[in-house]
Amino acid sequence: MIDQAVPSADAQTAEAALRRDLARGDAAATSALPVLRYLVAAEEPALLSEEVLARVRGMLADVAAQLLDALIGKADRRAHAPDEIAVLTRAFLEDAVLLTHVHALALEWQLAERLHERLVLDPVVSPLLEAGLAAGDFDARAFVAAQARWSQAQRRLALPLAELPGDVLEAVLGILRALVGAEPALSERALAVETEVRGAHAVGVNRLALAARIVGKSEGDGSLTIGNAGVALFLSALGLRAGLSREAAILATQPGQKARLALALLAAGASQARLEDQMLVLHPASALPQGLAALDGRRAASILSGGGFA
Repeated sequence: MIDQAVPSADAQTAEAALRRDLARGDAAATSALPVLRYLVAAEEPALLSEEVLARVRGMLADVAAQLLDALIGKADRRAHAPDEIAVLTRAFLEDAVLLTHVHALALEWQLAERLHERLVLDPVVSPLLEAGLAAGDFDARAFVAAQARWSQAQRRLALPLAELPGDVLEAVLGILRALVGAEPALSERALAVETEVRGAHAVGVNRLALAARIVGKSEGDGSLTIGNAGVALFLSALGLRAGLSREAAILATQPGQKARLALALLAAGASQARLEDQMLVLHPASALPQGLAALDGRRAASILSGGGFA
Protein backbone atom coordinates (compact mmCIF):
# COMPACT_ATOMS: atom_id res chain seq x y z
CA MET A 1 0.00 0.00 0.00
CA ILE A 2 1.37 3.42 -0.94
CA ASP A 3 2.01 5.59 2.08
CA GLN A 4 0.61 9.07 1.49
CA ALA A 5 1.04 11.91 3.95
CA VAL A 6 -2.18 13.58 5.07
CA PRO A 7 -1.99 17.38 4.78
CA SER A 8 -2.35 19.28 8.06
CA ALA A 9 -5.37 21.48 8.73
CA ASP A 10 -3.24 24.59 8.12
CA ALA A 11 -2.01 23.21 4.80
CA GLN A 12 -5.56 22.34 3.76
CA THR A 13 -6.72 25.88 4.61
CA ALA A 14 -3.85 27.41 2.63
CA GLU A 15 -4.53 25.11 -0.30
CA ALA A 16 -8.21 26.04 -0.29
CA ALA A 17 -7.24 29.73 -0.38
CA LEU A 18 -4.92 29.11 -3.32
CA ARG A 19 -7.66 27.25 -5.16
CA ARG A 20 -10.03 30.19 -4.59
CA ASP A 21 -7.42 32.63 -5.91
CA LEU A 22 -6.81 30.40 -8.92
CA ALA A 23 -10.57 30.18 -9.59
CA ARG A 24 -10.82 33.98 -9.48
CA GLY A 25 -7.94 34.19 -11.93
CA ASP A 26 -9.67 31.65 -14.19
CA ALA A 27 -12.86 33.68 -14.12
CA ALA A 28 -11.00 36.87 -15.03
CA ALA A 29 -9.12 35.18 -17.89
CA THR A 30 -12.26 33.45 -19.20
CA SER A 31 -14.19 36.70 -19.29
CA ALA A 32 -11.28 38.50 -20.98
CA LEU A 33 -11.44 36.53 -24.23
CA PRO A 34 -14.99 37.48 -25.33
CA VAL A 35 -14.37 41.05 -24.20
CA LEU A 36 -11.15 41.10 -26.23
CA ARG A 37 -12.99 39.67 -29.24
CA TYR A 38 -15.64 42.40 -28.98
CA LEU A 39 -13.20 45.27 -28.45
CA VAL A 40 -10.82 44.29 -31.25
CA ALA A 41 -13.77 44.18 -33.64
CA ALA A 42 -15.25 47.44 -32.32
CA GLU A 43 -14.58 50.87 -33.75
CA GLU A 44 -13.48 52.33 -30.42
CA PRO A 45 -11.27 50.50 -27.87
CA ALA A 46 -12.60 50.82 -24.35
CA LEU A 47 -12.19 48.55 -21.33
CA LEU A 48 -8.88 46.81 -22.00
CA SER A 49 -5.50 48.43 -22.51
CA GLU A 50 -5.56 50.37 -25.76
CA GLU A 51 -1.98 49.34 -26.41
CA VAL A 52 -2.81 45.62 -26.15
CA LEU A 53 -5.92 46.01 -28.28
CA ALA A 54 -4.01 47.89 -30.97
CA ARG A 55 -1.30 45.24 -30.94
CA VAL A 56 -3.78 42.35 -31.22
CA ARG A 57 -5.66 44.12 -33.99
CA GLY A 58 -2.43 44.91 -35.83
CA MET A 59 -1.09 41.35 -35.62
CA LEU A 60 -4.35 39.83 -36.84
CA ALA A 61 -4.47 42.29 -39.75
CA ASP A 62 -0.85 41.47 -40.60
CA VAL A 63 -1.59 37.73 -40.67
CA ALA A 64 -4.59 38.44 -42.90
CA ALA A 65 -2.44 40.51 -45.28
CA GLN A 66 0.16 37.74 -45.52
CA LEU A 67 -2.52 35.20 -46.43
CA LEU A 68 -4.03 37.52 -49.02
CA ASP A 69 -0.58 38.15 -50.49
CA ALA A 70 -0.04 34.41 -50.82
CA LEU A 71 -3.54 33.85 -52.20
CA ILE A 72 -3.25 36.29 -55.11
CA GLY A 73 0.35 35.33 -55.95
CA LYS A 74 3.60 37.26 -55.86
CA ALA A 75 3.17 38.68 -59.38
CA ASP A 76 -0.13 40.36 -58.44
CA ARG A 77 0.83 41.44 -54.93
CA ARG A 78 -0.69 44.77 -53.98
CA ALA A 79 -2.02 46.74 -51.05
CA HIS A 80 -5.21 45.13 -49.84
CA ALA A 81 -8.43 47.04 -49.35
CA PRO A 82 -9.47 47.51 -45.70
CA ASP A 83 -12.62 45.46 -46.36
CA GLU A 84 -10.55 42.48 -47.52
CA ILE A 85 -8.42 42.61 -44.38
CA ALA A 86 -11.53 43.07 -42.22
CA VAL A 87 -13.22 39.91 -43.56
CA LEU A 88 -10.29 37.72 -42.52
CA THR A 89 -9.74 39.56 -39.25
CA ARG A 90 -13.37 39.06 -38.21
CA ALA A 91 -13.04 35.35 -38.96
CA PHE A 92 -9.84 35.21 -36.89
CA LEU A 93 -11.65 36.73 -33.92
CA GLU A 94 -13.94 33.69 -33.76
CA ASP A 95 -11.03 31.28 -33.27
CA ALA A 96 -10.10 30.99 -29.58
CA VAL A 97 -6.76 29.26 -30.25
CA LEU A 98 -5.52 32.04 -32.53
CA LEU A 99 -6.94 34.88 -30.46
CA THR A 100 -5.52 33.51 -27.20
CA HIS A 101 -2.07 33.14 -28.76
CA VAL A 102 -2.01 36.62 -30.27
CA HIS A 103 -3.28 38.16 -27.05
CA ALA A 104 -0.52 36.35 -25.13
CA LEU A 105 2.11 37.71 -27.52
CA ALA A 106 0.82 41.23 -26.96
CA LEU A 107 1.06 40.73 -23.20
CA GLU A 108 4.56 39.23 -23.56
CA TRP A 109 5.81 42.29 -25.44
CA GLN A 110 4.13 44.63 -22.94
CA LEU A 111 5.90 42.77 -20.10
CA ALA A 112 9.24 42.90 -21.95
CA GLU A 113 8.92 46.66 -22.44
CA ARG A 114 7.86 47.21 -18.82
CA LEU A 115 10.82 45.25 -17.43
CA HIS A 116 13.18 46.93 -19.85
CA GLU A 117 12.10 50.30 -18.44
CA ARG A 118 12.04 49.20 -14.79
CA LEU A 119 14.99 46.79 -14.62
CA VAL A 120 16.91 47.66 -17.81
CA LEU A 121 16.32 44.05 -18.90
CA ASP A 122 17.25 43.68 -22.57
CA PRO A 123 14.28 42.23 -24.52
CA VAL A 124 16.64 40.38 -26.90
CA VAL A 125 19.89 39.32 -25.21
CA SER A 126 19.76 38.11 -21.59
CA PRO A 127 22.66 36.93 -19.36
CA LEU A 128 21.65 33.31 -20.04
CA LEU A 129 21.90 33.92 -23.78
CA GLU A 130 25.17 35.81 -23.40
CA ALA A 131 26.64 32.72 -21.74
CA GLY A 132 25.34 30.56 -24.58
CA LEU A 133 26.80 32.90 -27.18
CA ALA A 134 30.17 32.89 -25.42
CA ALA A 135 30.12 29.08 -25.43
CA GLY A 136 29.36 29.00 -29.16
CA ASP A 137 25.87 27.54 -28.72
CA PHE A 138 24.13 27.47 -32.11
CA ASP A 139 20.64 27.55 -30.61
CA ALA A 140 21.49 30.64 -28.54
CA ARG A 141 22.78 32.44 -31.64
CA ALA A 142 19.73 31.44 -33.69
CA PHE A 143 17.36 32.45 -30.88
CA VAL A 144 18.94 35.91 -30.49
CA ALA A 145 18.40 36.49 -34.21
CA ALA A 146 14.81 35.19 -34.02
CA GLN A 147 14.05 37.25 -30.90
CA ALA A 148 15.45 40.38 -32.55
CA ARG A 149 13.23 39.80 -35.60
CA TRP A 150 10.20 39.20 -33.37
CA SER A 151 10.91 42.38 -31.38
CA GLN A 152 11.10 44.41 -34.58
CA ALA A 153 7.86 42.80 -35.79
CA GLN A 154 6.15 43.70 -32.51
CA ARG A 155 7.15 47.32 -32.94
CA ARG A 156 5.48 47.21 -36.38
CA LEU A 157 2.42 45.35 -34.97
CA ALA A 158 3.33 42.45 -37.26
CA LEU A 159 3.33 38.66 -36.81
CA PRO A 160 5.08 36.51 -39.45
CA LEU A 161 3.26 33.27 -40.26
CA ALA A 162 6.53 31.38 -39.75
CA GLU A 163 6.50 32.36 -36.04
CA LEU A 164 3.13 30.75 -35.30
CA PRO A 165 3.08 27.46 -33.35
CA GLY A 166 1.83 24.51 -35.38
CA ASP A 167 -1.68 24.38 -33.89
CA VAL A 168 -2.16 28.13 -34.36
CA LEU A 169 -0.92 27.97 -37.95
CA GLU A 170 -3.38 25.16 -38.69
CA ALA A 171 -6.20 27.25 -37.21
CA VAL A 172 -5.26 30.15 -39.51
CA LEU A 173 -5.11 27.93 -42.59
CA GLY A 174 -8.42 26.31 -41.64
CA ILE A 175 -10.08 29.73 -41.50
CA LEU A 176 -8.72 30.60 -44.94
CA ARG A 177 -9.93 27.28 -46.34
CA ALA A 178 -13.42 27.81 -44.92
CA LEU A 179 -13.69 31.34 -46.34
CA VAL A 180 -12.74 30.44 -49.90
CA GLY A 181 -14.39 27.02 -49.99
CA ALA A 182 -17.38 28.24 -51.99
CA GLU A 183 -15.22 29.51 -54.87
CA PRO A 184 -13.49 26.69 -56.84
CA ALA A 185 -10.73 28.86 -58.31
CA LEU A 186 -9.80 30.40 -54.97
CA SER A 187 -10.19 27.06 -53.21
CA GLU A 188 -7.60 25.49 -55.48
CA ARG A 189 -5.22 28.37 -54.89
CA ALA A 190 -5.83 28.16 -51.13
CA LEU A 191 -4.63 24.53 -51.14
CA ALA A 192 -1.41 25.65 -52.84
CA VAL A 193 -1.04 28.42 -50.27
CA GLU A 194 -1.39 25.90 -47.45
CA THR A 195 1.40 23.81 -48.94
CA GLU A 196 3.64 26.86 -49.38
CA VAL A 197 3.02 28.19 -45.88
CA ARG A 198 3.58 24.81 -44.21
CA GLY A 199 6.79 24.35 -46.18
CA ALA A 200 8.12 27.75 -45.13
CA HIS A 201 7.09 27.05 -41.53
CA ALA A 202 8.87 23.69 -41.49
CA VAL A 203 12.21 25.03 -42.74
CA GLY A 204 12.10 28.36 -40.92
CA VAL A 205 13.75 29.10 -37.56
CA ASN A 206 10.84 29.43 -35.16
CA ARG A 207 11.46 31.58 -32.08
CA LEU A 208 9.32 29.49 -29.74
CA ALA A 209 10.81 26.17 -30.88
CA LEU A 210 14.31 27.56 -30.30
CA ALA A 211 13.29 28.84 -26.85
CA ALA A 212 11.97 25.40 -25.92
CA ARG A 213 15.26 23.79 -26.98
CA ILE A 214 17.35 26.25 -24.99
CA VAL A 215 15.40 25.94 -21.74
CA GLY A 216 15.19 22.17 -22.21
CA LYS A 217 18.95 21.86 -21.95
CA SER A 218 19.56 24.59 -19.35
CA GLU A 219 20.71 23.27 -15.99
CA GLY A 220 19.37 24.23 -12.57
CA ASP A 221 16.61 26.80 -12.27
CA GLY A 222 18.49 29.71 -13.85
CA SER A 223 15.92 29.82 -16.64
CA LEU A 224 13.27 30.42 -13.97
CA THR A 225 14.93 33.71 -13.05
CA ILE A 226 13.53 36.37 -15.33
CA GLY A 227 16.52 38.67 -14.84
CA ASN A 228 18.87 35.89 -15.95
CA ALA A 229 16.80 34.24 -18.69
CA GLY A 230 15.00 37.26 -20.08
CA VAL A 231 11.26 37.45 -20.56
CA ALA A 232 10.93 35.13 -23.56
CA LEU A 233 13.01 32.25 -22.17
CA PHE A 234 11.55 32.64 -18.68
CA LEU A 235 8.02 32.27 -20.05
CA SER A 236 8.97 29.21 -22.09
CA ALA A 237 10.73 27.63 -19.11
CA LEU A 238 7.82 28.33 -16.78
CA GLY A 239 5.33 26.78 -19.18
CA LEU A 240 7.40 23.70 -20.03
CA ARG A 241 8.50 22.89 -16.48
CA ALA A 242 5.13 23.57 -14.85
CA GLY A 243 3.20 21.60 -17.48
CA LEU A 244 1.38 24.70 -18.73
CA SER A 245 0.85 26.14 -22.17
CA ARG A 246 3.08 29.11 -22.84
CA GLU A 247 -0.07 31.26 -23.04
CA ALA A 248 -1.02 30.17 -19.51
CA ALA A 249 2.50 31.00 -18.32
CA ILE A 250 2.17 34.49 -19.79
CA LEU A 251 -1.22 34.85 -18.11
CA ALA A 252 0.45 34.10 -14.75
CA THR A 253 2.54 37.25 -15.03
CA GLN A 254 -0.50 39.52 -15.25
CA PRO A 255 -2.12 41.52 -12.43
CA GLY A 256 -4.58 39.45 -10.40
CA GLN A 257 -2.79 36.18 -11.22
CA LYS A 258 -0.28 35.94 -8.35
CA ALA A 259 -1.65 32.58 -7.14
CA ARG A 260 -1.20 31.12 -10.62
CA LEU A 261 2.37 32.41 -10.84
CA ALA A 262 3.30 31.10 -7.38
CA LEU A 263 1.83 27.66 -8.13
CA ALA A 264 3.48 27.57 -11.55
CA LEU A 265 6.90 28.41 -10.09
CA LEU A 266 6.51 25.69 -7.47
CA ALA A 267 5.33 23.18 -10.07
CA ALA A 268 8.31 24.13 -12.25
CA GLY A 269 10.72 23.26 -9.45
CA ALA A 270 11.72 26.73 -8.27
CA SER A 271 13.12 26.98 -4.77
CA GLN A 272 11.25 29.03 -2.17
CA ALA A 273 13.85 31.79 -2.43
CA ARG A 274 13.63 31.79 -6.23
CA LEU A 275 9.83 31.91 -6.06
CA GLU A 276 9.85 34.89 -3.71
CA ASP A 277 12.33 36.78 -5.91
CA GLN A 278 10.29 36.25 -9.08
CA MET A 279 7.03 37.16 -7.37
CA LEU A 280 8.65 40.42 -6.27
CA VAL A 281 9.77 41.16 -9.84
CA LEU A 282 6.45 40.35 -11.51
CA HIS A 283 3.93 41.28 -8.81
CA PRO A 284 5.87 43.89 -6.78
CA ALA A 285 2.82 45.45 -5.15
CA SER A 286 1.25 42.16 -4.00
CA ALA A 287 1.87 40.09 -0.90
CA LEU A 288 2.76 36.44 -1.38
CA PRO A 289 -0.16 33.98 -1.20
CA GLN A 290 -0.35 32.29 2.18
CA GLY A 291 0.64 28.67 2.71
CA LEU A 292 3.13 28.24 -0.14
CA ALA A 293 5.75 26.79 2.18
CA ALA A 294 3.40 23.87 2.92
CA LEU A 295 3.20 22.85 -0.75
CA ASP A 296 5.65 20.88 -2.83
CA GLY A 297 5.94 20.98 -6.61
CA ARG A 298 3.72 17.98 -7.21
CA ARG A 299 0.91 19.36 -5.07
CA ALA A 300 1.20 22.76 -6.76
CA ALA A 301 0.95 21.07 -10.18
CA SER A 302 -2.14 19.20 -9.01
CA ILE A 303 -3.85 22.42 -7.95
CA LEU A 304 -2.88 24.10 -11.22
CA SER A 305 -4.27 21.22 -13.25
CA GLY A 306 -7.68 21.84 -11.71
CA GLY A 307 -7.75 25.38 -13.09
CA GLY A 308 -9.34 26.37 -16.36
CA PHE A 309 -6.07 27.38 -18.05
CA ALA A 310 -3.82 24.41 -17.29
